[in-house]
Amino acid sequence: MISIEQVTCFAKVFELQSFSAASSELGKARSTIRERINALEDLMGVELFTIQGKKAIPTDVAHQLYPRARLLARQSLEFENIAFSAYKGELDRITLYHDTSTPVQLLTAIDQVVKQRYSSIIINWLQRDREQSLQDVESGSAFLAIMPGHGILHPNSGVGSINLGAYSLHLFSSATSVLAEKPVSIAELGIELQLIPENELSNELRHTRISCDFEVVSCKRLLIEKLKVRGWTVSAREEMQPHIDSGDIREIEVIEAPGIVRQDCILFYNLSSEASPTESEIITTVTEVAKNYLSD
Repeated sequence: MISIEQVTCFAKVFELQSFSAASSELGKARSTIRERINALEDLMGVELFTIQGKKAIPTDVAHQLYPRARLLARQSLEFENIAFSAYKGELDRITLYHDTSTPVQLLTAIDQVVKQRYSSIIINWLQRDREQSLQDVESGSAFLAIMPGHGILHPNSGVGSINLGAYSLHLFSSATSVLAEKPVSIAELGIELQLIPENELSNELRHTRISCDFEVVSCKRLLIEKLKVRGWTVSAREEMQPHIDSGDIREIEVIEAPGIVRQDCILFYNLSSEASPTESEIITTVTEVAKNYLSD
């Protein structure tokens, strides 16, 4: 009988085309990986990989089996995450990740409601890029992450996802910029200095690097101060409103595509949370708050 471990080893070797890399990824000895593949080949009576140098090249049969193997391996990991996390101690602190494009007002609303319902829980809000967020959610280092959507339903094996909706991002420049005087084209934006938050560049959001002339800034406060002098940027209107009210910043109107920067918002969580009533309730609470906010 073919075991889940054999299927998991096969899928990982197929993806990485290396027994050594699969060994490192799965935390198993290389000899163990090799033994599982050999046993699978003996059982099936076919060759799954040919060795070329240091690479394990999948055969035609392997290509036929991989899509189903990948699905089984992911479902197996999901089962393990939930099964082995059926009991957890009482929560006293959770870590939530976010990126710079997510409206601060949304994060604040989530923070307030969660603390109202779970007064004893301390919440750490940390800014991270998408790749690091998914890794830490899968490993359990982070409780959940609210990130821009890239259209991937199952980005990591042990991570679940909930589409919260979408929020609008708008274009802004200094009040004295010619960009704010009248509707402009994307071509005009392409030759003016664009100020890009580092986090959004790391997340490869579609509104980054519209211009061939751009500067990357880690600190949002510094970016806003630079914006008051020169350039343009993309941001949630709520974050820019105080500076609009003070007369330092104005919104830019784009001729061709006024909806060019509508961004999906996804909540990512570790599947093991489904086994914990408290964690499940918090995820439900966060989802409700976010969906209400984004639907307004």
